[in-house]
Amino acid sequence: MSTDRNQQQTGIIKKPRRVVNICFIVVFLCSTLLTWREMVVLENAYIASQRNVLGNLATSLDRHLQHSIDNLFFYRNTMRYALQYPISTDKSRQAITEFNNKRGLTHWQIRLDTDRSMPINGVSDTMVESDSLLIRDEATLYNELSAALELSYILQLSDTRKTLQFRTYYVSRAGYFISSMLSPNSDALISRYYRHTSRSYFTHHDKRQNHGRGVRWEHSSDPSRGGEEVITASVPLDYNNRWYGVLAMDFTIAAMNKFLVSVLPEEEEGAIILYDKKFNVITATRPDEDKPLFTPGQLAQIAQGMEKGNTGEIRFNSNFVTWSKLNAFDGVLIKTHTLDETVRGEFGRISIVLALLWLLFTLMLLGSWIVIRRLVNNMMSLQSRLAWRANYDTLTRLYNRGAFFEQAQALAARCKLHDQPISVIQFDLDYFKSINDRFGHDAGDRVLSHVAGIISHALRGEDIAGRVGGEEFCVVLPGATLAQAGDVAERVRERFNHKELLIRNGTTLHISASFGVSASREDNGYDFECLQTIADRRLYKAKQSGRNRVCTRG
Repeated sequence: MSTDRNQQQTGIIKKPRRVVNICFIVVFLCSTLLTWREMVVLENAYIASQRNVLGNLATSLDRHLQHSIDNLFFYRNTMRYALQYPISTDKSRQAITEFNNKRGLTHWQIRLDTDRSMPINGVSDTMVESDSLLIRDEATLYNELSAALELSYILQLSDTRKTLQFRTYYVSRAGYFISSMLSPNSDALISRYYRHTSRSYFTHHDKRQNHGRGVRWEHSSDPSRGGEEVITASVPLDYNNRWYGVLAMDFTIAAMNKFLVSVLPEEEEGAIILYDKKFNVITATRPDEDKPLFTPGQLAQIAQGMEKGNTGEIRFNSNFVTWSKLNAFDGVLIKTHTLDETVRGEFGRISIVLALLWLLFTLMLLGSWIVIRRLVNNMMSLQSRLAWRANYDTLTRLYNRGAFFEQAQALAARCKLHDQPISVIQFDLDYFKSINDRFGHDAGDRVLSHVAGIISHALRGEDIAGRVGGEEFCVVLPGATLAQAGDVAERVRERFNHKELLIRNGTTLHISASFGVSASREDNGYDFECLQTIADRRLYKAKQSGRNRVCTRG
């Protein structure tokens, strides 16, 4: 019976049509079961997906805002540290000197180093004295000015491309401010400073109004940007029970909107609205959604639901609403969507079938991609190894003779095209055969590898070197004259002489080489083989003259 059953199974496997039919039947049964279950689980799955989409968006926005807030606290801690441990440098003394010279002007600006710091902008003593909230205490003024100068260096180095804020600034009660955005020294500095000190983000950091000295958020318009709405996060700067000023960051509504649109999946329907704590609309992912979407009664229901948790959902007739409170910002994200848009007609069932087909296809494609990638990687790795062995000498890791001549001829042609000099150095190790005879070929290989290392470290990036014989090497120096090439050869020769190579335990060896040098300008030619021949002839002349020398003539 067992044999018959195995034969039947084998027969089924050998009949592709039957296998395909069985697979189609299984897929059909599965799709039918999923379709039947669809209406039961669709609503719960939909609610969960809406929560996940909004939760991910809120988490992403919180993460970016928290990063900016962390930077704000870092700036505050930096200034506190600078106030606690003030340092006196040439720059700080120069800043204090300029301040003393300019403090009587209606508006002034200190720009010590435009490349490394932001300017300090301020108003006169008289204007400071006219405002009860402002004060220039001579006992702390210079320390604060030095701390502000250190902050200006940090602001100059800050990279705002990865954050949502477009401007970071410090406003002092002592009559000056620093901003990450440059401002010209003009009468506008006066109005700008008093605009800062009159906004609630500054005045509400008085110790009577902000006992906890934490972050405050403000939603207002910015006259300096044409009345554009901005969101401002601010923290007070205190040290030794003294309130020095306010550190703040501005976030544009356009940046908030761009971020919400960028993180929202393209296929996701519905609208995302960002509200402040008073349920004023800050921005929405749809331009037509900045108008009131809910009645006061509906907003009251949402507020009651938010008291029970940071996330939740509620249905208003055909509108399905989910919300998620933000941790880093004093506001809430709300997503509105019509449930009928998702389940109307056969759209829900078709979307599930398409999603399953897409998932299967993606998995198949992913599996194929992994296999092909491994094959391609193996092929490229093999090709790379073969190419390296074809062009390089395995012992010295320099070009072999064939590859070196090919590269050298190309360099000579390029130098000829640009009318640049080119030089060739040919050198041969002295008494190399005796090294092999006395110490063996392993010692000789070690000497060759050592020589190649010295050559590689002595050359420039555009120079090339190759092993053109047993102990014979050649170097091409594009752009080098005969004298310059001779100097290079002499340096390499001296390095050979100064190096003592350990051959075996207790046995060291000094090596030397004879060099021949030729150049294109000397012989008025760019034929590499001709230059190499001349350098080789001079090499043998150096050997005949006693070895361990450089020959550039003859």
